[in-house]
Amino acid sequence: MKRFVAITFLIIMLSMSALAGGTYLAARLYIDPTLKHLNNAVDKMQPEVQKEVLSHLVQLQELREMGSIYIPAVFFVTGITATLILSLLLRGTVNRGAGLYTERPKGSKKEIAAEQKKAPKTDAAEVGACRILSLLQNKGRLIDFLQEDITRYPDDQIGAAIRYVHEDCRNALSEYITFAPVMSEKEGEAIVVSEGFDPSEIRLTGNITGTPPFKGSLQHPGWKITQINLPGLPKGQKHTVIAPAEVEIGQTD
Repeated sequence: MKRFVAITFLIIMLSMSALAGGTYLAARLYIDPTLKHLNNAVDKMQPEVQKEVLSHLVQLQELREMGSIYIPAVFFVTGITATLILSLLLRGTVNRGAGLYTERPKGSKKEIAAEQKKAPKTDAAEVGACRILSLLQNKGRLIDFLQEDITRYPDDQIGAAIRYVHEDCRNALSEYITFAPVMSEKEGEAIVVSEGFDPSEIRLTGNITGTPPFKGSLQHPGWKITQINLPGLPKGQKHTVIAPAEVEIGQTD
């Protein structure tokens, strides 16, 4: 592409130079002798006629001098402009031609749409939720505990199991997520909820009438996350797999 543009530019500039040279030679061979003959003829005229014709002759000479300066410049600028326009047209043609050879997806539109529906979702909120559950399962066996039917166990046995699950899950959360209370006041303290409060941070209960500010007592300070530092997913792992199945090789019946 670049070589073609360079060759085109060279050809156009040579053509413009030939035209400029031809114009110069035509002026030297035809216009200059004619002007010289006119000057000689004017010198032989009567003074009244000579004065009238001389002004037109001077204009012709000025036009001849201006042409020798501006005509080559016009040809040069025309050559550059034509080269630029041609290069842009060629570049657009090449790009359009290249687009015709790009690989098109195989299959019909219905098949492509069906494949896209089968593709797993990559929603960030969904991935984050699955990752947290995976951490709680791997660190504290939380999913195993919640999925277990505990109605057949006595209370003292359940309490002992909960102690370990609680400790491990708490350590897992504190390792990757930082929590802080939404409100710094203690439970039972008097609270004033001002106008423009965030409903996601404060939930009003009880007898709610009128408009803010509201006065009440704090029942729970709430929790909010101030920092999340979840580890990345292992390569190739699906985010919906909370805990992979474990297979011990060599142990068969």
